[in-house]
Amino acid sequence: MITDVAASEQRVIDRRARFRDAVVRLSERAQSAELVRLLLFPGAVAVVAGFAFMLLGWYGASHTARTIEQIPYLISGGLIGLGLVMLGALLLSSAIWMTMLQRHQSEQDERLERKLDELETRLSSPRGRK
Repeated sequence: MITDVAASEQRVIDRRARFRDAVVRLSERAQSAELVRLLLFPGAVAVVAGFAFMLLGWYGASHTARTIEQIPYLISGGLIGLGLVMLGALLLSSAIWMTMLQRHQSEQDERLERKLDELETRLSSPRGRK
């Protein structure tokens, strides 16, 4: 009978260890900083390039006297630049959002770890085995 109790306790310990390993793997996968970098760099480049396009479009349109000649500058510089700025802003805001989610996930993992430790100590205490 003692061996049955010891075997069942060992199964419980193994199950808890597998659960903790699964939780750790989930949190590691969610904390991928590489994806944030992949969003930050192109987002920043797109914003800078968009403002450069708008500046070049304005410069080209300001140096032509006729309105009909200013329209191509407006289209190529202004609208394409505005599109690049919006795309870059979307990428940058997505990177910020992902960073906030990663921070929230790590805080939640820490709370879960504390709760699991507390539960483990309660279960292993003599009062918990009535």
